[in-house]
Amino acid sequence: MIPAGEGRYLSSQSAVVFGCGTIGIAAAAAFSYFGMARVMLCDFSDFRLNLAKRLGFAVCNPAQEDFRARALDYFGTSPSLSGQTANIDCWLDAAGAPSILEDFLRSGKIESRFVSVGVNNAPRTIDLLHMTYAQQSIIGSGGYMPQDVWDVQHIMTCGRWDLESIITHEFPLDQLETAIRTAADVDHAGNVVIHVCSDS
Repeated sequence: MIPAGEGRYLSSQSAVVFGCGTIGIAAAAAFSYFGMARVMLCDFSDFRLNLAKRLGFAVCNPAQEDFRARALDYFGTSPSLSGQTANIDCWLDAAGAPSILEDFLRSGKIESRFVSVGVNNAPRTIDLLHMTYAQQSIIGSGGYMPQDVWDVQHIMTCGRWDLESIITHEFPLDQLETAIRTAADVDHAGNVVIHVCSDS
């Protein structure tokens, strides 16, 4: 459940989520559930962005439109070390592309934070001096606490979003290979469910 007063605090906050798969859409729902008024999802797949759009989220395809211009228009402006930038409090990376962290460090507003979910194995270089002056923070996301499980259950049952609508395909276990190939086709599939047990 939302701690007392936390929803009012988050109502003045905003978030952008990179990666419009199951995790990205779930993160966007969580941000909105906890009170954030402005949440945008970014992805290169129009198919997946349309799934998020039907759930009521703002979307952006950086391959087809200028992310900076779209973000400035949707979030408004806020100061950064390099001048005015989009007023985004939290950047959540559910895609793992190196450019996302680089963009955050370069153009994230003062006191913004970066949540790492989609992690690749490559070492990263971070300008700590810039982060220090910008008062930015980077947060990991591994592990779950009991309260997190309760929060997820509340989000899934609150009725604000038809989260089952992101399930685009279902397969029996004996079609596992087809299911995996389908799930990898980001231009034609969202969440893919595999039924382990038969109905009989």
